[in-house]
Amino acid sequence: MEGQAHPAVSQPFAGVQSTVISAYKEESVIMLLTRKRWSRGKRPLVTLAVAGPMLIGLAVAAPSTLAASYPLPVISASGLNLSMPDPGVYLYNGTFYEFSTGTGLQESHSTIAAGPWTTPANELDTSSIPSWIDYSKGFWAPDMIRTTSGEFVVYFSAALAGIPSGNPAGSDADPAGGARCIGTAESSSPTGPFSINPAPLVCFSQYGAADNMTGDPASRVLGEGVVDASPVFVTISGSQELFLVYKTQGDPGSGQTVTIRMVRLSDSDGTTVLGDSHQLLYSSTGSFSDTIEGPSLIQNGSYFILFVAAGNYDSCGYSTEWFKSQHIWSWTNDGGTTLLDQSNTGGLCGPGGADVSASEVAGQDRIFFHGWVADNTGTITTTPESPTAGSAARVMYAAVLTFGSDGYTPIIGAYQGQ
Repeated sequence: MEGQAHPAVSQPFAGVQSTVISAYKEESVIMLLTRKRWSRGKRPLVTLAVAGPMLIGLAVAAPSTLAASYPLPVISASGLNLSMPDPGVYLYNGTFYEFSTGTGLQESHSTIAAGPWTTPANELDTSSIPSWIDYSKGFWAPDMIRTTSGEFVVYFSAALAGIPSGNPAGSDADPAGGARCIGTAESSSPTGPFSINPAPLVCFSQYGAADNMTGDPASRVLGEGVVDASPVFVTISGSQELFLVYKTQGDPGSGQTVTIRMVRLSDSDGTTVLGDSHQLLYSSTGSFSDTIEGPSLIQNGSYFILFVAAGNYDSCGYSTEWFKSQHIWSWTNDGGTTLLDQSNTGGLCGPGGADVSASEVAGQDRIFFHGWVADNTGTITTTPESPTAGSAARVMYAAVLTFGSDGYTPIIGAYQGQ
């Protein structure tokens, strides 16, 4: 349950005692600096004791950095921490491509999960913005995939234009103020420029959406929009299939339920809907404490594992939970199991918005998520800080992810960062 880590999940930063240099096979054969206390599921090639400030061509981080009792964010090419909220990461040809919430399609990339990551840049063709989008309110949680035809498609949520801010929920024909819909943008290159398709992919019927959510509405609040689109390819009965999972909006402060839904898409174009979307999970009480969002679905053998963020994103209590199922359309709404929270990450503030990507290391994935750190007059530090305590920003963290012998229990291994 929320606030309690699964016993199989390691806690690499609980009581750091010393540091080591590890030669580690990441996305290419490299050497990364990390801490002792290796967790299960990780396969270090070599472990050497630190004997001095340098070791045959490998630069050692400053002692002040090594002394941190919590994981550190990924490295940036500029040397500064980057604001990268709601990361959506896709591995293609040995390079990770990351998109985050911001103006347009903010993209950053790196050949190594730890970095250095390029400074985020807007890769959107702004001349393609359709009239249904209020571009001034930014794009939330973009995420990319490459279709079987070779096209790169980014899924994002954008605010609907022309909706009064105070309009209440209750009718799909009259959307609530703040309602968003999921759009798609395409490019032949993972770095764009991306052109937006004229109609939204998931939205209300009057906007011409391919998925209008009328099938199995279940717990969805009518008139509320959709956010946090996450695409995934899985194999079912020997065939590759593309799915999109997303969150329906709601106001927990008013007791509204939010849900996680899913729809199947065409493998070749990523924008043609195949059948109706259906609800997978829902927040049972309609309060901030059990709000779920930011879904990321992956497959491990015969199991499907669904990661979601839980709680209020604007607090240190935000966490990452997981659910399991052996049938992609059938999930038990049991509250999930906590994977990442403030207590089992050495004090990170709000470790949520997780997205899981493949890696080039056999038997390993990478999990990327954001957390709040101090940001004083634009200079972001690595110190966790509550967003309610003053100026704070969300930076990206990365870690090795493996699964237990049961085939479904996620295990956090070494953090990949500064």
